[in-house]
Amino acid sequence: MDVLLLEALGIGLILGLLLGLTGAGGSLVALPLLLSLHLPLRDAIGVSLGAVAMSALIGAIPRARLGQVAWRPVALLALCGLPGNAAGQWLGQFIPERALIIGFCLLVLWSAWRMWRGASLPAKENAEDRYPALLGIGLGVGLLSGLMGVGGGFLIVPALLWFTSLSLLSAMATSMAVIAVVSGGGFLLYLTDAEPPLALLGGLALGGAFGVLSGNRLAQYLNSSLLQRLFALMLVLVSLSLGIQKLLLGH
Repeated sequence: MDVLLLEALGIGLILGLLLGLTGAGGSLVALPLLLSLHLPLRDAIGVSLGAVAMSALIGAIPRARLGQVAWRPVALLALCGLPGNAAGQWLGQFIPERALIIGFCLLVLWSAWRMWRGASLPAKENAEDRYPALLGIGLGVGLLSGLMGVGGGFLIVPALLWFTSLSLLSAMATSMAVIAVVSGGGFLLYLTDAEPPLALLGGLALGGAFGVLSGNRLAQYLNSSLLQRLFALMLVLVSLSLGIQKLLLGH
């Protein structure tokens, strides 16, 4: 079997599993792993968008059938997320790769801190729906998605918990639906002038499908606080390894 296909299967499995377990985080791991395959940053970002979008779509469908996806927040977030993604990809042409890598590492570290801190906070009760606030969140998610190839679930899930009355499982499911739309739109935009290897895309799709469906099932049983803290530690390792690889060693 082709080595690239095997590597893509592994990367897809990891990002899909994280998406299914948390509704977030898969892309934060996918981009460094794709860069380790010696893809140019722009191609790694574009392929990361596609991999995350495919995995999120596959994960969101069964949850939508269970009634866990809130479609109004999906529409509001996607409304600003899609143009934000296009703006992010355009801005990325003018920002040096080193600056993008540093920004990505800082973003991952901030996400790790937020997830670690969030694991110890009590769940909110009787939260009010404040949908207009989601428009700004959608724009920010779209910009980050276009600039860095991230799905934005690490922002979407806490935003949904804070500004809506959704439960954690519903917030995760809704996040996956938003990621599928926003990242999918960004991936299609990337494909207008790029031709990534089919073996890479196929492996990511297959691995991501198995990973996200497995993560969906496991998420129903695992302790969310422990899961968030383990994930936060993994994000720190991802940021450090990417920083060493790209900034210090120059690979």
